[in-house]
Parts: sequence; structure tokens; C-alpha cells
Amino acid sequence: MTLEKEWFIQAPWGRLCIVAWGDCCDPPVLVCHGAKDSAASFRPLIKLLPKKYYYIGMELPGNGKSDPMPPGLMISLYDLVYSIQVVVKHFRWDSFIYLGHSMGCTLGYIYNISYPGKITKIIQLDPITIGFVVPVEKFSNWYNVSFKSYFDNYERFSRQNADKPRYTREEAIGKLVKRRGFTEQAAEETLVRVSEPAGDGLVRFTFDERIEILTYPPISPDYIRKLFTNIKIPILTIIADASNKSGKYKETPFLFDEKAFPNNNHRLREVFGNHDLHVIHPERVASFVAQFLLYGINGLDNKAKL
Repeated sequence: MTLEKEWFIQAPWGRLCIVAWGDCCDPPVLVCHGAKDSAASFRPLIKLLPKKYYYIGMELPGNGKSDPMPPGLMISLYDLVYSIQVVVKHFRWDSFIYLGHSMGCTLGYIYNISYPGKITKIIQLDPITIGFVVPVEKFSNWYNVSFKSYFDNYERFSRQNADKPRYTREEAIGKLVKRRGFTEQAAEETLVRVSEPAGDGLVRFTFDERIEILTYPPISPDYIRKLFTNIKIPILTIIADASNKSGKYKETPFLFDEKAFPNNNHRLREVFGNHDLHVIHPERVASFVAQFLLYGINGLDNKAKL
């Protein structure tokens, strides 16, 4: 069993929770979850990965045990990208490997572009939020989803934890099982990090509701393709077949074409399962992640001794 430690570091707006696995003397791998999630979702996968790395799981603002950003204002993708920099500065990393899931993948991409030279490899697990492509004809829809819906539901998105609904522990676990497809064990481990006692034996979720409508920049399909395919560091993308079949990648077909990356630095693996397959079936992705961690592109191309 890999040793797990937890502590907090200071950000300008509050504290960020850090969950770490392994030996701090080993090369660092920064692990970043998706929306309304926690570092606990990576436990099943971390157990199957090489022990020669130091895995640092950060919990984004308003997720897990991390403090939310100041209330009353919208949260953008770029706000969360800066929270990654807070972690990097804290550990004084010159370089590190990045492992993300869902929204965490997009944050890693944008961080790599904004702070070039820091990330040496990117591993992205079902990066469905990379599809924040906004064709010209869909601009009004982007505005309504990103801004109008926030102000139309301002009271909900501004409420404090004390004003949120209360549930029995069984009801809360059931919601996680239904929404994420978790096993009950995975839901129980997650619930510990995303809820608080609400009196009378009940609990309430502590997610920052604003994460649901995180503001993404309106980027054209051609621009996002050029932006991401010109990244030069090795990239491994693992896509859940259920996400692909449901149309989550219809605006980003370049992800399925390794030749679209001029530096020959991207490898794609499509795996049977749903969006949270790294939690439910970590064994389906662990071998690809391990090969990439140890040997990079050569490991996935079977050019390295595995």
C-alpha cells in the first residue's frame, strides 16, 4: 500500500488541500481531478502505478477539502489554472509530469501553454472539457451557458454551505453512485472529502456550485486544434468509449488523429468504460499510464523494454 499524506498550502484566497502518495525524493507527478471531485478519485489508479514517482494530488478551489474562491463572482478556467501555479511554486519544481482527468486535463493543457517548460509529459484521462470549442454560429449559446445562466441562478451559485440541501449518508452515497457510476466503496471514500456534517446525522455536499458553469474562453475549432497540436512535449490521451459514443469529442476530432500533431508526440488509447473509468476500472488504464510514465512515447509504441 502506497503511503498517503495530506496537508494544506496557502493560496491568495485560502488554502489548497494536497494529498500525496510515495516518496518526496522521487520525480513529481502532479495529479489534478475534474469538476466537483476530489483527489480521492485517483486512489485506485495510483495503487497500480510505478512506485518510483511522487504523486501529488491537488484539490482545486471549492473541491475536496480546498477552500473556495471568494463568493459572488464567476470562476473562469484561468482562475483554476493559477491554482496549479500555486502548487508548483510551493514545491519549487523546475519540472514535473502532469496527470489530469476531465476538466483537470484542460487545466493542464492551458498551464503548459501559459508556463512553458515546466511540464515534461501530459497524461489526460477522458478530457471531455477540451471541447470548449465555440463556432461563430454558437456564440450566443456560449454566452447564455457561461454568463446568463450564472446570473439567472445567482442565489444558488452564491449560497454558502449552511444553506445547501441536507441528505442522509445513504442518500448522499446514492447520489454519487448514480451521477458518477461509482461503486459504493468509491462513493464512500469520495463522500468523506466532499461533504460535511449538517446536524441530526445528516450531511451536505461542499462543492462550489460555480464549478458547474466554469467560464471557458470562446475558441474557434481551428484555433483550438492549432493551439493543442503544436504542443511539443509527449502527450498520452486515454478516452472512454462511452464518452466518445455520446458525442463528447465531436468538436475535437484531431485528438483521434495522431498525425495531426506535427511533432509526432501524441498517442491515443480508447478504453471501454465511462467517464470515470480510472476510478471504477483503473486496471484498464494503468498499463498505458505506467508505460508512458516510464518510457514516454517509446513505451506506448513498444520500442522500450517493458
